[in-house]
Amino acid sequence: MNAFAPSSPDRSGLGSSGWYWILPRIAIALFVLAVGLLLWQIHRQDLEEQRATLISDILWVEQDLRFQLSRSAEQLAHLGQEFQSGDLPLRRFDLAVRTLVANTPGLIEVLIVDAQGQVRAAAPVPDARPFGAVESRGLADNDVFRLARNAGRPMYGPPYVAAEGRHQFDIYVPVYQDGAFASAVLGIYALPTLIAQQVPWWFAERYRLVVVDDAGAMLASKSNVEAGTEGMSYQVPFEPPGQGLLLRAIAYRSATGLWRNTLALTILALAVAVLVSLWLQRRHLQRRLAAEAALSNEYAFRKAMEDSLLTGMRARDLEGRVVYVNPAFCRMVGWSAEELIGLKPPMPYWAPEEYEATLAVHQQVLAGKAPAQGVEVRLQRRNGERFDALIYEAPLIDAEGRHTGWMGSVLDITERKRAEELARQQQEKLQFTSRLVTMGEMASTLAHELNQPLSAIASYTTGCLN
Repeated sequence: MNAFAPSSPDRSGLGSSGWYWILPRIAIALFVLAVGLLLWQIHRQDLEEQRATLISDILWVEQDLRFQLSRSAEQLAHLGQEFQSGDLPLRRFDLAVRTLVANTPGLIEVLIVDAQGQVRAAAPVPDARPFGAVESRGLADNDVFRLARNAGRPMYGPPYVAAEGRHQFDIYVPVYQDGAFASAVLGIYALPTLIAQQVPWWFAERYRLVVVDDAGAMLASKSNVEAGTEGMSYQVPFEPPGQGLLLRAIAYRSATGLWRNTLALTILALAVAVLVSLWLQRRHLQRRLAAEAALSNEYAFRKAMEDSLLTGMRARDLEGRVVYVNPAFCRMVGWSAEELIGLKPPMPYWAPEEYEATLAVHQQVLAGKAPAQGVEVRLQRRNGERFDALIYEAPLIDAEGRHTGWMGSVLDITERKRAEELARQQQEKLQFTSRLVTMGEMASTLAHELNQPLSAIASYTTGCLN
């Protein structure tokens, strides 16, 4: 109805119920919980996969070490058979041992021990003795030597610390001739060298491999990764050589954990940002609702004032199109606001006989030359009744200071003009009556003034007649 009337805000539900604010928070909390559960599930799956991979890798390394030690035991047995049969003299024995040591990870020395436990040959150098000077006291009382001789199969000795400070272990491989125990081949392994040479590079980049004894002391280790935060671990028995040794693989924390933590922190930060945004939006909406309530109250106040006005208000844009009329103007001309808004000249309330004069006034107003004292025009109502109107025009300025049209106040001065005409007529009657009174007074004065000389004349005439 009114182009200038603000739309009344519908606040029946906004802000009246807390559900409008509780539901988004519940949704955000559920979203964060769901994402957290998803990340936790993914983390569990990753841990299970990493653990399965760790177990598979450590078992592969353990099998690889077992295969290498078994193969070395076979080579030592073959070397002992050749030495015992006389096919391998000392010079060739030293060369064969050097070749075997060069091609066998961890093997550092080989000794030939006869049935009495005396060392008959050693290569490449006799500088690593498990129990001191073996040549002087022999190995006949060594438990592992006796166990290998009695069992008839290779036996491994317990780890010990050599003169160089490294941990070593021995293998005793029995050699039989004509069905009888003839000698034993003693192979000395450097545990750190075995681990360093036999464990592949890819394993060392993923894990830290540690050899520990039954007391938990570390005997050897290998890792290509700098020391850092360690993750899950898994250990298996180191068989052979046994003796309570364990292979323990410790996985390093990968970048996946950092990425997952970063993702979780990002999601948490986004959730906090959404909550802060929701809180700010609520504050903004509350302020907006308060402003709209104040605007609605102000509009209701101004509407009440507007409806109580007897002066008609009419607004037109720069092209002369009607954009606003108040109820007083509608009552004045007899057309509703819906019928008037949007119309361009000629207007239905212009009197046909006054069309030229009214159009001239309209163009004068659009040109910005409206008289400050107002202009009188003759208009007509919807029923054809004519009435006189006094129109005051003023520029219509918007909030940005732009001239958007003209606001006119229309006063119905028909009754005033009728009163003025009646007053004029009464004034004329009063003036006529006043003139009659004045003429009567003059006539009375003249009669009085004439009566005296005429009386004297009549007296003289009567005297003359007498």
